Amino acid sequence: MKDRWLALGIAIVLVFVFWRAFYVPPGYETIHYETVPVLPVERYNPPFIEIWEAMETEIPFDNRTAKSPMLVMDFDANGSFTYIQFAFFADMGGEPWVHSAFVLQNGSTYLSSQRLDHRPPHAHPLGVLAAVDDTPFDKISYGKKGMSLKVFYHEQNRTYNDTYRNIYAIENGTLRPLEFISFATPEVWNTIEIYPRDPPDEDRTPTAIDEDPRALVIFPPREIGLAERVVYAETDGTERI
Repeated sequence: MKDRWLALGIAIVLVFVFWRAFYVPPGYETIHYETVPVLPVERYNPPFIEIWEAMETEIPFDNRTAKSPMLVMDFDANGSFTYIQFAFFADMGGEPWVHSAFVLQNGSTYLSSQRLDHRPPHAHPLGVLAAVDDTPFDKISYGKKGMSLKVFYHEQNRTYNDTYRNIYAIENGTLRPLEFISFATPEVWNTIEIYPRDPPDEDRTPTAIDEDPRALVIFPPREIGLAERVVYAETDGTERI
């Protein structure tokens, strides 16, 4: 019973965290763009880069100031996305704004911008977005109810080892298995985390992503470069310090 209450509490906290990530306080100037692009829809191939290009075309933001990709999406059991929610911060007219895209399963895309007095110290969004776009979604098991994908931020030192069942570097469209990766950097770094929407065997709801062997933790090239130590899961024991 305690485990169930713990899992419920963690779920509530996660919902609050992601609500805060995408919530913009009322009272700020908002722009809803009339030109709504329809992006190509293809199974196992979500239109991530196309989202970025559509936002570049429709929104006059300063690309040099773009920061902090926020990405949440769900796949159905067949490997097709059901929605994509993407946002980032970038100046417009010399003022800080947050720019958002919401993409429906049919490819209809809704873009908006809202002025927000915040400039996060994060990386440009295109790096992690390109890494997600490079992920081989056709090689992933989607379970009975599909999968969810989120981009997470980390600001503290952390180590991933064999406690995490599936940790990977994304390289040239493939997931290269890792045995170990550790971070000790002042930079804010990201992980791409993909996990099943249906509970694991025996109806046990995991309290952390590493408790479910089907969950994936993926590190983009920038994060591999920022890592203090990386050990690849290969027979030759390739390691970079």
